[in-house]
Amino acid sequence: MKRYVSVRFSSLLLLLTLLSPVAAQAKGVILNFTDVDIATMVKFISDLTGRNFVMDERVKGKISVYSPAKLSSEEAFNVFTSVLELKGFTLIQVGKVYKIVPLSAAKQSGTRFYSGKEKGPVNESYIARVIPLENIAVQDALTFLQPTVSKDGHISAFGPANMLLVVDSSLNIQKILEILKVIDSEKKRDSAEILYLTNAGAENVAKIIQEWLGSKGAKTAGQQTQTSFGASVIADSRLNAIFIFGNDKDKEDIRKLVALIDVAPPNSSSKVNVYYLENADATEVAKVLEGVVKGSVAAPTPAGQGGAPQQSPFEGGKITITPDKATNSLVIMASPTDYQNLLQVVQKLDRKRRQVFVQASIVEVSLDRAKELGIQWGFFGGASSGDVATAGIYDPFGTLEPFFNAVGQLSKAGLLPPDMKLSTSANFPFILKAMQGNGMLNILSSPTILTSDNKEAEIFVGENVPFLGTSTINGATSQQSIERKDTGITLKITPQITDGDYIKLDVQQEISALKDTVTVGVSSTDRSITKRSAKTSVIVKDQDTVAVGGLISEIERESETRVPFIGDLPLLGYLFRSKTMKREKTNLILLLTPRVIKDGRDLEEVTRKERERFKEAAQKADPVDIPALIGHKPSDAGTSTQDRGK
Repeated sequence: MKRYVSVRFSSLLLLLTLLSPVAAQAKGVILNFTDVDIATMVKFISDLTGRNFVMDERVKGKISVYSPAKLSSEEAFNVFTSVLELKGFTLIQVGKVYKIVPLSAAKQSGTRFYSGKEKGPVNESYIARVIPLENIAVQDALTFLQPTVSKDGHISAFGPANMLLVVDSSLNIQKILEILKVIDSEKKRDSAEILYLTNAGAENVAKIIQEWLGSKGAKTAGQQTQTSFGASVIADSRLNAIFIFGNDKDKEDIRKLVALIDVAPPNSSSKVNVYYLENADATEVAKVLEGVVKGSVAAPTPAGQGGAPQQSPFEGGKITITPDKATNSLVIMASPTDYQNLLQVVQKLDRKRRQVFVQASIVEVSLDRAKELGIQWGFFGGASSGDVATAGIYDPFGTLEPFFNAVGQLSKAGLLPPDMKLSTSANFPFILKAMQGNGMLNILSSPTILTSDNKEAEIFVGENVPFLGTSTINGATSQQSIERKDTGITLKITPQITDGDYIKLDVQQEISALKDTVTVGVSSTDRSITKRSAKTSVIVKDQDTVAVGGLISEIERESETRVPFIGDLPLLGYLFRSKTMKREKTNLILLLTPRVIKDGRDLEEVTRKERERFKEAAQKADPVDIPALIGHKPSDAGTSTQDRGK
């Protein structure tokens, strides 16, 4: 593999060396690029033509170009613009610099302006041109020319001056100018018609018609041909259609000829095609395509209902779609027309999905401890909007209030900066650690997870514990089976990115723990499990925090307080120690802070912060601090506590 890459790279270097600008201008160049980066070809064209290029960061991908004939530097530049257009990019000339940007951003990237009969380039670079009309109304021309404008292009009318504004590739604008030469005349403005082709290519059909018209005494001028009786034709390869002009008899003759040409070639009733997916999963895409095909064939418009019957986009022949997991590709057997229809769907589904990075904190808030601290204020319910969002579980008794009041207590006590907001995810480590230091809460876990949009992610921290299972009696012997169950913290999150930087989170959490042993049957004993779980859907803004809470539990705690040394003495020590039983209520709260990972820079930033967090924890040599939000829970001096979970 290394040898193959080395030979291929050496060949490319040799080709670039031989095709220097001086040699290329003198002898012409042969373009043969196989699966090279766009940046490599940009460098080559820049050296060849002497033009300056600036690449948008979104311009990426591989290209292949094969040109057996020698090309001039201008012809090579035109081929280069066509290759960029096929990959979804275009050129914008700004002074002496050409910007390479995505087609979708071309209209907002400062295209070069041309007016009147000013001559412009004829390639795939984007320009803006104002076209004055002399004979036909601008609105009529706008309606007729609208289908010829590319998907990312723009055409509009200025009525008072009877002018058109077109922003599109210069090659497509040139075709529009050719159409206007024909229709912007008094005798031909109402004689245009467009014919969409199914099997044949527009350029080939136009060439055949031009030859046929020429045999009738026509004069040829480029792609436009006019006969002595006024018929003409223009091809549009993007729409795979031809524009015909002339009287009714001329157009009828051309339509008959097109019907003879636009037929499927022999043995083309089915064809096997392989499409390699770059981002989507082949199995999932195959299911979608099968549903599209079945739904289109099996859902005709019921008889008797109003409206025109729904026409299937497929020809009705057999269509087979098979996914290949090994290569993440689709094997599609269909007619050429059906394959093109399916290909449009596949290309829209095969897009790069964004990711979501979620910071979570699962905390237990002691309601009794919060009351002992004398918290009587806070911002829950009465603060400015945007501090924190609570969702998921109805909270009629204000069980979440002590947690948010606790933040207000810390702020007023001077333990937090006055401008610190709970809505900022970076502030959570400081807020929660300060609250934990006062014994207000216990952080059970603070995991982080990265997942794709609309993909479920799951975190489990715990252990697999054996339990008594079913018992069977075989004769005089009894057999007891053992079952194992997971106990610990389970968190499942499915993010869905919506418009406006908002994220919908489907959340499911469960906290399970072992309890005291219980009697099973007559003489057997087994352990029991306590569970607290919540399942909800919330919507939160990017990098804001949402709180899901309300899972209350009650624990009996036995505390023994004694005077040091004296309380440990036999007999006499009973006078200097005491035991108290206390029931403590805790509220389980889940805090989630999602962040949309839009590109590689966001992912690098998140990775860098996580690396710094772990590095800082390692330097402190405190294993409990490895997750940034986890810290030690202090215990009172001279006091031991024993939980009797309830």
